[in-house]
Amino acid sequence: MKLLAFYTALFVLLMPSVSFAEEQMVRGQLEQTKKLPAYTDKELEEALKISDDCKAYDRTNTRYDCDCVGMKFLDLRRQQGEKASFYWLRETARRKCPNAPAMAGKVYTECLQWAPAQRGDDYQEFCACYGSSFAKIFSKNPTDDVTISNIQTVQAMKSCNVNAVNVRLQDRDAFVDKLKQSNLYDKLFPGAKNDPATPQPMRPTTPTAP
Repeated sequence: MKLLAFYTALFVLLMPSVSFAEEQMVRGQLEQTKKLPAYTDKELEEALKISDDCKAYDRTNTRYDCDCVGMKFLDLRRQQGEKASFYWLRETARRKCPNAPAMAGKVYTECLQWAPAQRGDDYQEFCACYGSSFAKIFSKNPTDDVTISNIQTVQAMKSCNVNAVNVRLQDRDAFVDKLKQSNLYDKLFPGAKNDPATPQPMRPTTPTAP
């Protein structure tokens, strides 16, 4: 079944468009790319392994569209020939196949674990923005490089105003300070050492690159 799905996707990818070909002939335009040689059984097996290996790990399966990676790898192998570097072909194929929806979901889910303590009431809206922004940035430069991923994380968070002050909490703290200054705080909350309406601060968890 897996092989059938891969063959189907491969057929769609390689099958020429009749209408497009006719249009090109009418316009009299020359073919822009040279015709690639037919793939061999060995090349197909190599591409299938690339796709399977990608799906075997959560990290790569989330970051990349693994079926796309396999097909792009096969296409590149046909273009570059058997002497081309396996590593280069694989990395190039991955960069052409980012899995934006999966990355958006991953970042959003992880954000929900730390954002409530840092963002307050708007944490869900922030996480949705953060997940979507990161996926868009990642799609333009899909990579496993940790340094680049950290930069992408910062860019995505800035685009969603991660450092914005929670105005509601700020106003509440200011109100409590006024009560304390007017000596009304102790009368209203006798024996209270902290504002009873304010939960004890949680140590924020620093978000890491996906």
